[in-house]
Amino acid sequence: MEIKNEIIILRDFIKQDIEDRIYWETVETEWQLWDAPWEYDEGEEIFNPEKYREEKLAWIEKDKDNSRIRSVFQICINNKKKSHIGWCSWYYIDDSYEYTRKQGKCTIGIDIPPLSARHKGYATSAWVLFIQYLISKGIEDIYTQTWSGNKRLIGLATKLGFEECHRKIAFRKVRGEMYDGLTFRLNMNKFFRYINLAK
Repeated sequence: MEIKNEIIILRDFIKQDIEDRIYWETVETEWQLWDAPWEYDEGEEIFNPEKYREEKLAWIEKDKDNSRIRSVFQICINNKKKSHIGWCSWYYIDDSYEYTRKQGKCTIGIDIPPLSARHKGYATSAWVLFIQYLISKGIEDIYTQTWSGNKRLIGLATKLGFEECHRKIAFRKVRGEMYDGLTFRLNMNKFFRYINLAK
């Protein structure tokens, strides 16, 4: 599946993406300072390139229901090369704003690892497209979560109409300092106003 606007293409994961992800997990890793960095600080996430490659190749080979709501899209620049720059995804949180495998509140995230792809409007464009996709699938309540030190994500969320709805004080320790855990809920009126102003 592929959806796009003038700036960004969101598409399904393909075989060529495997080596990009391995590179971002092992070489160009600055993004890990912002996306759940406590997992790396505490050694919770140990990335195994061979295991990742094996799992993804097996996943690509499986038959899939193409009508399913996508939980992950790869982000590409809408240019001749269709340059792969990251991914956006969604997951569920429960009424206590904790991750859950059960049905819950749709919560979105985004990662653009290459520093060369930052500050060019790609994240904004990708999230607008992703949110529109989720709305088209009947998802009317959308959240995002981060920590209080991630100013770029907070800025992106606020710009698109997300409003803080829950805060856990001193919830995360990042590089020796305590930060709050933040949950935002999308104000649909603000989101559509942003879209209309951006046209």
